[in-house]
Amino acid sequence: MNEYILTAAIYAAAGFVQGLTGFGSALVAIPLMTIYMPLSEAVAVSILCGVVLNAQVGWSYRRYADRERLRPLFIGAAPGVLAGVYLLHNVPGDIMKAGMGVFLMLYAAYGLFFERVKAKGISRRWGYLAGFASGAIGAAFSAGGPPTVVYATLTGWPKDVIKAALAYFFFAVCIVSAGAHAASGMWSLKVLTMFALTAPALWFGTRLGIHFSGGIGERTYRRLLFTMLACMGVLMLRPF
Repeated sequence: MNEYILTAAIYAAAGFVQGLTGFGSALVAIPLMTIYMPLSEAVAVSILCGVVLNAQVGWSYRRYADRERLRPLFIGAAPGVLAGVYLLHNVPGDIMKAGMGVFLMLYAAYGLFFERVKAKGISRRWGYLAGFASGAIGAAFSAGGPPTVVYATLTGWPKDVIKAALAYFFFAVCIVSAGAHAASGMWSLKVLTMFALTAPALWFGTRLGIHFSGGIGERTYRRLLFTMLACMGVLMLRPF
């Protein structure tokens, strides 16, 4: 199958996951895309796709966005993105990914099997650390969702507030990351063409996911988040 058509199909599915849960598109797309393209190209395409899908999800949940909730994440992410671009070009990421993978699997197991009550909330100061970690991992591997999602699950926010916060945060991270990738020479004609041909399928998949997410209750959504985190943990333990 032509790699452009294959990428569009992958991102239609990835967009559906993102529209349904508020995160996870890159962890669906990157392992599949790196079967037939270099990691750097897959990350560059994924970041551009992230701009589109997070803008779409953010617009759909715009009335649930809260600037005060988002501020710590944004402030922490700025230096994190710069650190991530450095890591992508200079540091092997296997140890970082493995550590994050183990942590996600343990945390997801706790949420799925041992958590008995909904989280009551933690200090927003933790948002700075979550923002930094997400910015760094997102810029390096286009998989920055886990730290922020873990933070969101600990805040006790309702599902629509979580989706709005994740969308606005990841939109900003993707914008900054895309600029950093362009400046560092990661954009090519192939990357830009693949993004342009993928965008319509991405939009459709995301729209479908948003539609189906309306029928998911708070408890089911929370369990879906933990299940996605567990899947992310498994994927991070596998080399791209």
